[in-house]
Amino acid sequence: MEQDMDSLTVMTGVGVAGYAALILAYVARVGLGLSSGEIRGLAIIAAVLIALAIAIDFLGKRLSNVE
Repeated sequence: MEQDMDSLTVMTGVGVAGYAALILAYVARVGLGLSSGEIRGLAIIAAVLIALAIAIDFLGKRLSNVE
């Protein structure tokens, strides 16, 4: 099955993700009173967890197809 993704969908997704990141940064800074270092550390931890989940999903599909 072939999946096509047009450029408008990609640009919309990137724009929404950027806007959500700005809102989360504002809430973390002003609402929760976190410093830049604390926000950076939490962002790195979140990115590692997301990358780990993607890698597990990708490798799980790869390893299940090995005969």
